[in-house]
Amino acid sequence: MPTTNDRVYVYTTYIRSTAEQVFRALTSPEFTMQYWGGAELTSDWEVGSPLEAVHPDREDFIGKVLAVEPPHRLSYTFTGRAEEAAGRPPTVVEFAISPFGDEAVKLQVVHTGFTEDEQGEQDMRDVGEGWPAILAALKTLLETERPLAAPGHFAPRIPART
Repeated sequence: MPTTNDRVYVYTTYIRSTAEQVFRALTSPEFTMQYWGGAELTSDWEVGSPLEAVHPDREDFIGKVLAVEPPHRLSYTFTGRAEEAAGRPPTVVEFAISPFGDEAVKLQVVHTGFTEDEQGEQDMRDVGEGWPAILAALKTLLETERPLAAPGHFAPRIPART
């Protein structure tokens, strides 16, 4: 089985909002469906609880909650059902929210756990396209109270491991 290495995907953005609003947007299905390509992230947000991204038109990701420290930190595993059934290890996503001046917050996403094989390379490329789109849509929603209009083909990609 492929092992994981120290490859890390990091994305940082600054949002004119509060830490509480950003944390709520990350954990509330009514928010996530507006910026995550129509997917509702559902969980009770307790450490160890399951997490599922429910989308009406496609299978999205599943995970397990690893850390919940409102409103500054959230972490969970990230994988697809087929990848889980195949025994592939999940990747890990961590959100860190911190103040940035008087009117904004810094949101940093750190995604780790990519395998040391060709599929791990593809996973890195996929999240490198997915996270900027998701976080731009989140930022737009929080700053304008309107979802970002996305092309019809927009669908944040989960690592497609086989």
